[in-house]
Amino acid sequence: MGRREEKREVTRQDILAAAGLLFIKKGYESTSVDDIAEAANVAKGTLYYHFKSKDDVLLGLSIGYLKRLSETVDQKLEKQEPPLAVMVDALRTLARDTESYKELSRHFFLAMFGQMREELDSPHQDDQVSLPNIITKIVKAAQENGDIDKTWDSRELGAMIAGASHHAQVTWILLEEKRPLVDKVEQWVQVILRGIAN
Repeated sequence: MGRREEKREVTRQDILAAAGLLFIKKGYESTSVDDIAEAANVAKGTLYYHFKSKDDVLLGLSIGYLKRLSETVDQKLEKQEPPLAVMVDALRTLARDTESYKELSRHFFLAMFGQMREELDSPHQDDQVSLPNIITKIVKAAQENGDIDKTWDSRELGAMIAGASHHAQVTWILLEEKRPLVDKVEQWVQVILRGIAN
């Protein structure tokens, strides 16, 4: 990466960091693009150079979150931790964070579904950091470990399990459910795992 690219990436990360703090402090709806630009000490045009909209900034934050989650999963798999335990732990972490940042999570799902409409032809390309791709990686490790039948398509299972997790989160947010989201997600995932386990 050249010096110019490094500077662009630093600016992009500064914008994301400023936005993350503002979203938590002021709330997503109360934070404007002007607020983010001012907090990141960049011109509004610079912000728009890196991100199309406030929703795009939020999606950028989620990509950073998923990269960290993916790195944690990689470390656990490298340590030979049981893949299915790694999967449940990753989904529990995601559920706990959704509970902690419920309003921000609601806006994330609205932004994500809006983006999916725009990119319906390729929602989970291999080079994208996405929950289905993270779960697919775990499913492959579980298949190699003999925990899941190898005849199942790992990408389809990854998409199905991630879809169940997302659906559990969205319905929990929209229906104002009282039970802990972590319990709901774990219950749903365990039902799927019982169906595909060896």
